[in-house]
Amino acid sequence: MNKLTTIIASTAIAMLSFASTANSIEYKVGLTGQATAVYGNVRETLKDSGKTSEEEALAAFSYMSGFAEISVESAMGLTVGLEYTPDLMEFPTADRVIATSLLDAGGANSAVTGEDSGTQTIKASVEEMITMYVAMPIMGSGLHVKLGFSQATLKTEENLATGSTYKDVDLDGTSVGMYYDGDIGDMAFYRVEGSYTEYDDIKATGTQVGAAAGKYNVIDAELGGVAAKLSLGFRF
Repeated sequence: MNKLTTIIASTAIAMLSFASTANSIEYKVGLTGQATAVYGNVRETLKDSGKTSEEEALAAFSYMSGFAEISVESAMGLTVGLEYTPDLMEFPTADRVIATSLLDAGGANSAVTGEDSGTQTIKASVEEMITMYVAMPIMGSGLHVKLGFSQATLKTEENLATGSTYKDVDLDGTSVGMYYDGDIGDMAFYRVEGSYTEYDDIKATGTQVGAAAGKYNVIDAELGGVAAKLSLGFRF
């Protein structure tokens, strides 16, 4: 969150400098409905056996956001805004069985002593996303290009045979997109937008140490997606 806070503070100072001499400042607030398709690649490494398992998934989500922004005409129409999304994504519960009891050629059990086995139940959600963005209009056409920086919280709920739990993880993401603003009367407007977001690599370490000192269960993940957005708002 510190990086995002620094970006917001620096941009706010710059905007205030422009605003002090601006002839025309426009404020906008609104609500956004979004549909997002997200791709995820998750790899888990077990602390004792070193076994890895990897899964890929593609999921779709819909959610609502609110935004507020300011545009400064004397800065070539530069727009700076904040978007807040309380509940972003809730992934379905996943169950997976870890089986370590293998029979050797003579029919004997060859399970590794102390190795974890059993059913893993994992559930995760992404919440509390704050996105700071800047946008520039294209030749007075109503089209804008947009660059955003986001931070959210990945919350995990798990019941693991490994005995581990995982702390919530901060997600940092960068988005690029384009939107079109159209008028609805004098003060209202609509916005149609498309964007792509890529999150920094995610790494979560389990809480329970393995048979060997310094060994923990580790989850590595990659996450990214595209979004289609429709907004309604008011300008002042």
